[in-house]
Order: sequence, then structure tokens, then C-alpha cells
Amino acid sequence: MKPHRRALWLVLSVLSLCCACSSPLTAREKGGLFGYLAGSAVGTGTGYATGSPALGAAIGGPVGAVAGVTVAHGDEQSRELRELQEQVARQQEEVERLRADVRRLAREQWLEP
Repeated sequence: MKPHRRALWLVLSVLSLCCACSSPLTAREKGGLFGYLAGSAVGTGTGYATGSPALGAAIGGPVGAVAGVTVAHGDEQSRELRELQEQVARQQEEVERLRADVRRLAREQWLEP
């Protein structure tokens, strides 16, 4: 079997294993899968140019997977940070509204005989 066919079989085998998951993929898993496929493709192309596409795919796949997971993790953390900032802003508005109510009630108490 030619080396580039072995690399293709390797990529297809990994892809079929990843597709066998019963639950939806998380952002990290999607990033890792996309990174693995992209890294394998780039590695295969680079390996083909240097005479060893299977080795290129074997090296490029895991490197791409790590890069994909890292990027997805950063995106996930950015989204969580944005949600927390929105929650803090809503709570700050509520605190200001409650302070205004307390001041209004205090004024009303002082005005009553």
C-alpha cells in the first residue's frame, strides 16, 4: 500500500472513531477534531513534498489537535468571562436600584410625624 493511502486510512479511521460518540461534541472536542484533520492534511502535504506523507500526517495530526483544543478552550473561557461580566453588570444595577429604594424609604420615615 502506498504511503499516502496509509495516511488517508489513518485519518479516516480516526475520524470514524470520533464520529462514534453518542453525545454532541463539545467546543474543545470539535476544535481538537478540526485541528487534527487540518494538521494531518498539512502534515501529509509537507510529508509528501519531503518523501514521507505518513510520517507528516502522524506528526501533523496530534500537533493540530493540540492547537485546536487550545484555541477552542480560549474561546470558551472568553465566552464565560463575557457572561460573568454581564451578570456582574446586572447585579450592580440591582444594587443601585435597592440603594435608591433605601434612600427613598429613609426620607419617607423622616417626613412622617
